[in-house]
Amino acid sequence: MKQTQMWTYIFVIFLTLQSQCSACIWLGQYNLVSAESLKWLREMDGQYPEEMKVPFPRTLYNFIGNAKVEDQVRFLVLTLDQIISLMDAREHMNSEQWNLTTVEYILQDLRRQSSELKECVAQYQKPSHMESYKKEIIRHFRTLKKSLKKEKYSTHAWEKIRRAVITHLQRMDIIANNANKSLERV
Repeated sequence: MKQTQMWTYIFVIFLTLQSQCSACIWLGQYNLVSAESLKWLREMDGQYPEEMKVPFPRTLYNFIGNAKVEDQVRFLVLTLDQIISLMDAREHMNSEQWNLTTVEYILQDLRRQSSELKECVAQYQKPSHMESYKKEIIRHFRTLKKSLKKEKYSTHAWEKIRRAVITHLQRMDIIANNANKSLERV
């Protein structure tokens, strides 16, 4: 192999590795943006007891926590999009409890996170081999939407949604942090 060819290959490999690392550099900022959304959601605290049961897919999050970074990032995007869809039913929100301006700020943050992570996902060329988590997270959010509708979008039902979203965002922060650490090691 000629020396110029060798240097060309090394240069291409270096650029490839650098583009993989820089494509998901925003993942390091994910927690900062997510913290804003969490802060606003917590400020909207309802007058319901802390023991209120809210369905949450804990086993799915444990499973994703051990997945490849590509699958973790895809999961974050999918879950963010599901949360956005759920909370975008502002016309059904009780404006006494839910400041609609604050809800809009939360949605803007969530959309930004989703958009930035979609750019990160775009770097992964092969499709995910773990399709089961998609079905499970979509099913979970469908259940939340049905519950909201069944309870006629009551303040109590929205409080359940708020708590579920808080729990999702907290667990997603952990996944994003772990994915970011994995990318830093590369």
